[in-house]
Amino acid sequence: MSDWSDEPTTIQPKKNFIFRWLGSIFRWLRNFFALFGLMAFLGPVILIWSFLYLTQSDRPTKIAAKDNKTPFSLWLMLDSPIMEHEPRMDEAVFRQLFSNDGGIYLPQIRASLRNAADDKLVKDLQIVINGLSGSPADLEELRNIILSFKASGKPVTGWVSHMDNAALLVSSSADKVNMNPVAEVSLPGPAFSMTYFGEGLKRLGVEMQIVRTGKFKSAFEPFVTNEPSSESREALGAVERNMRDNMVKLIAQGRKKQDSEVFLWLKETVFTPAKAKELGIVDELAYVPHINFDTSNDRRLDDYAEDDSLASRISKGYSLRPDEGLGFIEAVGNIVDYEDGETSITPEVMAEEMAWAADNRDVKAVVIRIASPGGSASASDYIWDRVRALNEKKPVIVSMGSVAASGGYYIASGARHIFADASTITGSIGVIGMLPNLEGMRDKWGVSFHTITQSNRANLLGGRKMTPQDQMYMQNSVDDVYRTFKSRVAASRKLSMEKVEQLAQGRIYTGQQAKEIGLVDEIGDLKEAFQFAKKEAGFDPNKLYPIHRYEPPVLSAAECLRSLSHLRKCIRKHGSHARRLIVRSMIGPELHDVEALIRSQKTAKEGGVLAILPIDMKM
Repeated sequence: MSDWSDEPTTIQPKKNFIFRWLGSIFRWLRNFFALFGLMAFLGPVILIWSFLYLTQSDRPTKIAAKDNKTPFSLWLMLDSPIMEHEPRMDEAVFRQLFSNDGGIYLPQIRASLRNAADDKLVKDLQIVINGLSGSPADLEELRNIILSFKASGKPVTGWVSHMDNAALLVSSSADKVNMNPVAEVSLPGPAFSMTYFGEGLKRLGVEMQIVRTGKFKSAFEPFVTNEPSSESREALGAVERNMRDNMVKLIAQGRKKQDSEVFLWLKETVFTPAKAKELGIVDELAYVPHINFDTSNDRRLDDYAEDDSLASRISKGYSLRPDEGLGFIEAVGNIVDYEDGETSITPEVMAEEMAWAADNRDVKAVVIRIASPGGSASASDYIWDRVRALNEKKPVIVSMGSVAASGGYYIASGARHIFADASTITGSIGVIGMLPNLEGMRDKWGVSFHTITQSNRANLLGGRKMTPQDQMYMQNSVDDVYRTFKSRVAASRKLSMEKVEQLAQGRIYTGQQAKEIGLVDEIGDLKEAFQFAKKEAGFDPNKLYPIHRYEPPVLSAAECLRSLSHLRKCIRKHGSHARRLIVRSMIGPELHDVEALIRSQKTAKEGGVLAILPIDMKM
């Protein structure tokens, strides 16, 4: 794959070369044996867990075989955050070993409840909400999934431990809602809580220098002011009102109340359980019944097993050509030029997945799920180009998650059709760059910064105040990216540059607002996106088709340990964000950031001077 970093060539000094070379060998051997020791320690633990996990996966079949004729209640436990990406096996391993938080992945919930709706033995759905969290868009999608199950005619009962925004929105999909007799009831509705520390940085002697486009592009404000600007208040106020109106409408429909009543609930915010029952926020005050799932015929959704054989799938409406289907790509996290150890979107990974989708003859259309607040401008533009190229070969449909703004919207604009939830945060068409001026730290703390270079841009390299010429150069760069961003949007949305400029300026919108102004095509969740993709692929929209996912080739242990670059690729190929975090915490700073180490080795060439422009344009 291509290397997305523009790295300067350097001349390797001869002095002390042997010592640096020996030091490099020593560091590599130390890191290798440290990693080998970690793998020797974790290997047996992971193998034991995997054995238990795989044997435990047979439990639903055994339960079903014990009594497969008696109707049962299906229990859905909503006690963790909603995840934006599919949990991988390695992530599941580390969650089991180090965390109780499994996360909720909506496509899995949707598939299981779709099967349960068709299963005659499932008599009803019992939902337990205790610690559920997620964005308004994710919660709305979860609510729609439950409503789809409810459309089968089977009753749905909600059990809530504490009533908050998430619990109220999701439980409003149930026929009946029960809440603990002693519970907190806090319903503030949508709210934006922000922290500003501009004055605090000034007291430390740090001044953040800003270059930006668009009066609404406000991501930098916490670094330079102590309160939101009037433009921020205007944009966020409009988003909050739109999200509140949507939330009120959905809750009122579910609880069979007037919009004005629900609006007052969110206005008043805090209630006693008795008052919540009196107002109709809940139906009854009751504890969640204790169910022993090992002896009871009832089942948890996680343990619910369905026949997924080819014959069964065809009988349920799957395509008679089970090989032909839709491709699914997830773009979740910040957009970065190279992997940084967190959940992120990178040009290399996205290019691999889209090249696979383009070349796979069984993939007739592609759905890309985007949940990203943006990030690197250069990475966003490259990924946009890959989306555009794939769309020229096969239909590409975007489904926006909780947020697809700035760079997230940039890459979405390369698709043929864009879906967003009503509460998705999107737009933010603009560019900013920040550069710290640290000169004030000398007088306050006795810390000074010096850079030796023949470059005319020395102030940009050393944390000093930009000269007027520096400011001009950086503003020109930001303006150039902004023009490119607007031109991409104008071409894809078939809008004039003047119209895009009116909609841009860095302003954010809800999905509903974006639909009204033409930045997205339809309001709908992932299900609607797949339905549209089937039509674009020429499939029967009333049939089910396989969803194909990219599976990277598995590298052997020898390939993984051949070099640090191979180790990095192995870690990425197996998707082990969790494993990477464990490696960082247990091995030490030498491997604290494998990618940064690789880049510095490639660029510095064991002694060369590495000059990196510290300002980074973000979207």
